Amino acid sequence: MMVKLLFQRVADEARPPAVLGRYPGMPDYFTEVLLDDLVESGAWLDLELKRPFLALWVNDEDFDNPDWEDPIIGRTQKNVRKFAAMDPVVDLESLRGMRVFHDEPYFR
Repeated sequence: MMVKLLFQRVADEARPPAVLGRYPGMPDYFTEVLLDDLVESGAWLDLELKRPFLALWVNDEDFDNPDWEDPIIGRTQKNVRKFAAMDPVVDLESLRGMRVFHDEPYFR
């Protein structure tokens, strides 16, 4: 049985796959870059991974009051909504309160 972290599984299992950490000089934004890659490529991701991945943003305390002036935050906010609307569609409101332990291994 292979053990992977959520972000690595998302990158590997997306179709087309993404490259996690492709900008090594931006380690603080690797999740934002991953999300952007998924949206730009029109990636498909199984709901088993898509829901917890999106829940990380929905349940962030700043999700409802983002700093739209910050270019990274603004783009990420738009990408969360775009990715949720891509097939398979995810209702972001249904993710409220979902607990996600992204640093815990996910089993495959």
